[in-house]
Amino acid sequence: MRSLACMAMLHLHALLWLSLGSPLSDSTTWLKPVLSAQEPEPARPSWQPDKPEDVLVLVQAYYDGVQDLQAKFEQSYWNPTYGESRKVSGKLKLKQPGKMVWDYSGKQDADFYTDGKRLWMVEHDVKQVVETKVDQSSELSVATQFLFGGDRLTSSFTVKYGSDARVERWGDADHYVLEVSPKQKNSHYKGVVLVVHAATGRVDSFVVYNTDGSSSAFTLSGVKTNRELDDDVFRFDPPRGYVVTRE
Repeated sequence: MRSLACMAMLHLHALLWLSLGSPLSDSTTWLKPVLSAQEPEPARPSWQPDKPEDVLVLVQAYYDGVQDLQAKFEQSYWNPTYGESRKVSGKLKLKQPGKMVWDYSGKQDADFYTDGKRLWMVEHDVKQVVETKVDQSSELSVATQFLFGGDRLTSSFTVKYGSDARVERWGDADHYVLEVSPKQKNSHYKGVVLVVHAATGRVDSFVVYNTDGSSSAFTLSGVKTNRELDDDVFRFDPPRGYVVTRE
């Protein structure tokens, strides 16, 4: 389970989960998916800004107004190299600035805690905790920047509207689909698809595409914001009997 847990940490976990049916077999074609000429035009909102950057500004504005957030999540993981696919779920909590908890429902799945400075990956199946420092330029921080708003979102990514294939797969009449890529080359992931609620700028799903061909798709549901989550929620104490490894 360690390899999957490590990959999940690189994805975000990023680290959110989208369960939309079959594995993400298009993960190796990050920017070149196509639809056949016979397929109908995919559903889109009736109006969208001329520039996709304006949608990213809408996303930034939404999360700039979020002090804390709670949601359920579903994650679909796909690694074509090993033919590995998996669907998991759990609960997400976050709070400004930079605090997150990814609490997975399965006992075999690692949980993740960060207080903005340190990240803990808790592997319950082997009773081990891996503690690392949070690097603000790391793939973890960059891939989940939209959750915390701020001008780094528009300054750190290039953005385009999703291709017809992306819209067909992830979009609908209530959501914009954006393809965003880091302006600075990242060794772990190629880009992220954001599925943005057109009326609010809330990201309801996202997909992280990695350089090794793997991908993770996430969906959030039951989102609650600004409920004054206590800082103690994000304070991690290793369970009794767990081995702590610091990297």
